[in-house]
Amino acid sequence: MAAVEEIDVSREFRPITVEKKIPPSARVVYDLLKKNGPLTAKDILRQCNLAPRTVRYALKKLLDGELIRRLPNLSDMRQNIYLLREVN
Repeated sequence: MAAVEEIDVSREFRPITVEKKIPPSARVVYDLLKKNGPLTAKDILRQCNLAPRTVRYALKKLLDGELIRRLPNLSDMRQNIYLLREVN
């Protein structure tokens, strides 16, 4: 008979807050995703007036802070789609 194993789910279901320390460019990208829904990096570049390097940095910070998710774009596998994480 197998022993029952306890699983810590507090890490998986913690609320996501934007109050984390993120740069202003990441705030712009976060607000854009919040307003428009899932977007590719090219779409983000077209809609905000930031340099490509700044957008990449903002996306990295948001991914590292677990504020957004990255999924493959099934219509164009060369790109990713970025979207906000759901609050559980």
